[in-house]
Amino acid sequence: MIPTLVALPLLATFFVSLLETLRVKERKIRIVFLAGILSPWVIFIYDTSKMPLSEIVGNHAKEAGIQVSLDIYNFYFILAELILFSLVAVYSMSYFNQRSKNGKIYALLLLMHAGLLGAFISRDLFNYYIYMEVASVSSFALIGLSDEKGAKKAAYKYLAFSLVASYLFIFAIGIIYLKTGYLNVELIKDNVVISREINIALSVAFSTLILKAGIFPLHFWLPDAHSKASTPISALLSGIVVKAPIYGMLLLYVALPIEEPLLRLLRLVAFSSMLIGVILALLQKNAKRLLAYHTVSQMGYVLLGVATLNPLGVIYYAFAHTLFKGGLFLSVGTLINAQKTKNLEKLTYRHDKILMASIIMLSLAIGGISPFVGAFGKKLLLSNLSGIQRHLFYTAGIGTLVSFTKLNYYLMKPKKAAESNLTQRLLSFTVALLTLAFGVYFGLTVAYNDLFAISIAILGFLVLKKAGTLNIIIKKHFGDGIEGVGMEVNVYMTGFLLFLLLLLLQSF
Repeated sequence: MIPTLVALPLLATFFVSLLETLRVKERKIRIVFLAGILSPWVIFIYDTSKMPLSEIVGNHAKEAGIQVSLDIYNFYFILAELILFSLVAVYSMSYFNQRSKNGKIYALLLLMHAGLLGAFISRDLFNYYIYMEVASVSSFALIGLSDEKGAKKAAYKYLAFSLVASYLFIFAIGIIYLKTGYLNVELIKDNVVISREINIALSVAFSTLILKAGIFPLHFWLPDAHSKASTPISALLSGIVVKAPIYGMLLLYVALPIEEPLLRLLRLVAFSSMLIGVILALLQKNAKRLLAYHTVSQMGYVLLGVATLNPLGVIYYAFAHTLFKGGLFLSVGTLINAQKTKNLEKLTYRHDKILMASIIMLSLAIGGISPFVGAFGKKLLLSNLSGIQRHLFYTAGIGTLVSFTKLNYYLMKPKKAAESNLTQRLLSFTVALLTLAFGVYFGLTVAYNDLFAISIAILGFLVLKKAGTLNIIIKKHFGDGIEGVGMEVNVYMTGFLLFLLLLLLQSF
């Protein structure tokens, strides 16, 4: 039954494409689209009752077949994917209104849905790679279909870097196969012998997954890709697409022993991403770019769980991030859709109590404030930290709260504004409520020491504002033309190769 999670969206993709070609009324296309998005819920709920569950597709021998599973390692990844995709699907139908593009967009969304589910159920490195690429290709196309100026350039950069990362990832998988004779994660674990070649494969694989997850210093494609995409696509990219490479890191963690030199470097990368992502977010006046840079920061938290050998921290924080980050893009995007600007100084939610409540709740969730679900994920991540690591972790958390204090400070100002779409507002509020509901479900209660963190964040924001630090403008280093794009890709590709070399040096 597990493979049916993927088969149903793929089948719906075919029918949506067919109906679009035959120019069937959009109402019927939407019915098929929704059926493809929601039908995996039935399979998921049925399979959950039998957890942990594992099967080989086609009933082949484990050595020759493709293993798929449903257990603690992927349950919350799949649950997060289904929740966010279901809400975004409904949001999309109220958002997209260009008849000529809708069929393509719905088909690509279904393809992304199938790709992510396929990646998350995989226990075979090659099968995981294939489905991650299906989701990635859909992402490139959906970004390129945006009407936003610069969207095609952003899609091209994402495509260029992601493809290079994909080639190197399959190279790393090849090394693992040559040294162990298997692609199945469990069989690799049972047969692996630590060697320099295995360490090289791990270094290459982690460098590619760090790039695909948009983690500093390989984040250069992410801010444009996430901010130039249409609002529902931005929510999916930031909320769940970047979790596919994180799940790949978990598969590597399960299959292979990761030695301390590489773990030490991954911890350094994680903390750098957490802190620098926040700093860059603080300097943004574009609301969607602010959220995009917070993805860079938040993915650092998830990488930290991998680097401290804390799989539960990775799983639960990735789940929490999917909810509050997807919700933030939907909520802020709803304001942008209605008010036709991304400039923080021109946006407002003062007239809209639903969106005000949504954005404030989601801001507290991403800041790790109890009883919202983000606090539970951070609590688990903290369990494996000590000394200076804890101080850096708290610093990044305060920085996040400062940044979202800035966001809410500007949105709170009274201005004239157009009324936003009711469906979009309610869906945004639903995600905010879910961040609270899951926090309570995981046993969180109001923590009064969080009031101290909020007070420090507000004070920090006021100090930075008074000092004029938040008015610093980051200048573009490259031009907007073809030559500028080419130079940008070349420079950042060189940076990626240097980073890869740095990781490879840990193997010697």
